[in-house]
Amino acid sequence: MSSRRFALLAAILATLSLVWFVAPGLAIRKAIVVQLFGPRMVRAQMLEKSGVQMNLDRGVITQVNSTQLTLKEFDGRIQSIPLSTSTQVIHFGHQLPLSSLAAKWRVLVTWPATGAAEYVDVEKIPHSRGKSGLPRRAIVAQLLGTKMVRAQTLEKSGLQMNLDRGLITQVSDTQLTVKEADGRIQPISIDSTTRVIRLGHQLPLTSLAAKWRVLVTWPATGPALSVDVERIPRGQGKGAG
Repeated sequence: MSSRRFALLAAILATLSLVWFVAPGLAIRKAIVVQLFGPRMVRAQMLEKSGVQMNLDRGVITQVNSTQLTLKEFDGRIQSIPLSTSTQVIHFGHQLPLSSLAAKWRVLVTWPATGAAEYVDVEKIPHSRGKSGLPRRAIVAQLLGTKMVRAQTLEKSGLQMNLDRGLITQVSDTQLTVKEADGRIQPISIDSTTRVIRLGHQLPLTSLAAKWRVLVTWPATGPALSVDVERIPRGQGKGAG
């Protein structure tokens, strides 16, 4: 392969690495996934439009049998999670039998608030060289796709991060208000450090307007880190769609 073709391929791969495609017409920037679901994450909760609450819990297995595993999480919380024959155990892309799970394994569990775990992603087995990273794209697709209304994650530092999706109803220099799919009205602080992103391009904060559909990443205390513009009503702003 010539150096020119190699450079072109590298550029394409670099561009693709910026987003994780989770549904037709929607891309979640990898920076958001890293921020919320990287190795610093302890646990997370996502609310879907259907009203289903999905959970992500990361920790070390302390007890496990065919119907339940118990995790000890980074902050000391003990979390019991139901298992069933439909629960998939994944390690480095390979499916393992449910019976292989054992104490001291570090795992990331995806499960609904009512019901058995859907996935147990094995991040580390004692004495193995595996290490934790980002959730598989299938998990990101399920949890952060178009069905998601909002999400919260807890980091090891104790910081709570929020992800809220909805339509802007009001916006000023210091705050935007988002109406979410379930009718919840969420005010979110913004300031000059807040990044507004649309299709990979940064827009001025002053461009935000009512009726824009956005996905906002913000800490429980402090202004939004980013406002990802997912849709602009026709006729509003450059690149409206």
